[in-house]
Amino acid sequence: MILKRMTQNAGEDYSKSLRQRSWAALAILAIGLTGLGCYLWLVPGSGLSDHAQGFYLGGACGITAGGLGLLIRSQWMLRHPEKWRKARIQETDERNQRITAQAAQMAGVGVFFLQALAAFLLVAVDRRLVTVLLCSMAAYVLLFLGAQFGLSRKL
Repeated sequence: MILKRMTQNAGEDYSKSLRQRSWAALAILAIGLTGLGCYLWLVPGSGLSDHAQGFYLGGACGITAGGLGLLIRSQWMLRHPEKWRKARIQETDERNQRITAQAAQMAGVGVFFLQALAAFLLVAVDRRLVTVLLCSMAAYVLLFLGAQFGLSRKL
């Protein structure tokens, strides 16, 4: 849903949005295939636990499948322009756009506060985990400020 929102061209040719989604799907697919490559060539003999190896394989397969599904759907939609009308109406509906924006905002804030809670709990376990969480929270704040600055100049 968020990818659709990012590749939406208001009032423009819907095929441009679908082509952008195809490129995004190829990027996602490349990330997934990179993960599979890491699993095949780097993980064996690395001494990683079974849990970590399973994480590599499961994450890489999931990302690859998601990218492939998005690519197939985008390409199918490009070949069937008669289906565009319904999809375009759904995507440009102001109510759906507002719901998506509010859901993304609530999810971002929720994750931020869950990370803060987890940081307090993990201090007793491992400082490195807390550092990762704090860096992730800082990245979120920086991305938010950068997006806010960029959008204020654009709009």
